[in-house]
Amino acid sequence: MELERTVAADGVRLAVREWPGEGRGVLLVHGLASSSHIWDLVAPRLARELRVVAYDQRGHGSSAKPSAGYGFERTAADALAVIRTLGLGRAIVVGHSFGANVALELAVRHRRAVAGAVLLDGGFLRMRDRMDWPTAREVLAPPELAGTPVREFLESLRVRLDEVLQVTPEVEAVFLSLVRVDPQGRIHPRLSRANHLRILHALWAQDAVDLLRRVRVPTLVLGVRSPSHAPDSAEFMREKVRAARVVRRIGGFVRFEWIDGIHDVPLQRPAAVAGRILRFARRVG
Repeated sequence: MELERTVAADGVRLAVREWPGEGRGVLLVHGLASSSHIWDLVAPRLARELRVVAYDQRGHGSSAKPSAGYGFERTAADALAVIRTLGLGRAIVVGHSFGANVALELAVRHRRAVAGAVLLDGGFLRMRDRMDWPTAREVLAPPELAGTPVREFLESLRVRLDEVLQVTPEVEAVFLSLVRVDPQGRIHPRLSRANHLRILHALWAQDAVDLLRRVRVPTLVLGVRSPSHAPDSAEFMREKVRAARVVRRIGGFVRFEWIDGIHDVPLQRPAAVAGRILRFARRVG
């Protein structure tokens, strides 16, 4: 049975969801412009062995949306507040995309709260190696979706993902968690454009490779290897291959593996994602 809670982090209200279990605590952290619902198909599988908690990061989903506090010092502290408030002990922290960067920052800054980290298709790339900030701001800015009819929004997702992901009612509900639908049936992203850009700048400035060299807890970097027809860009895939070579040379606490799929692999292959996390959790002990 899923439980809903609220955690206060530096005065910011965070919406938290829990799938109770008897095992070690695991904290699931979603990515940029996403929500805790990205884990909806993974969490019940993990809950067979683990105590599972997911939350909406500040600015996202049902959490509060302040206009500040989107640097990694603060977002990592938010994750720590969830761990401590819910009494997860030394948790395994799993982050997807931007959430992986948060999980990595948490593991380095607050390693006594972290038993191990899984970085799912994030936390191992340096954006500033590929582009300067003005370019990143222009190329990676969020699309203008406000005012789009909800039916048009969902249909565009079906078309874009047609060859790689079946948009079931469960998957549709995940995408709808990212937006607010007004009485006229038009959508409005829950993450504001200004806050999206604040997070994007933090990602651009972060040196994930340096953090991986400093991590002192078991850390699995799980890169997604996308097929050529996937919506992920070919250049993004080439950059991940180059970064994987760097990460593998780090050694020590850090291990790199591939998982086949698209970037939103928690929706596409939830059983495979859950299996990798459970295997890591058993190894950490």
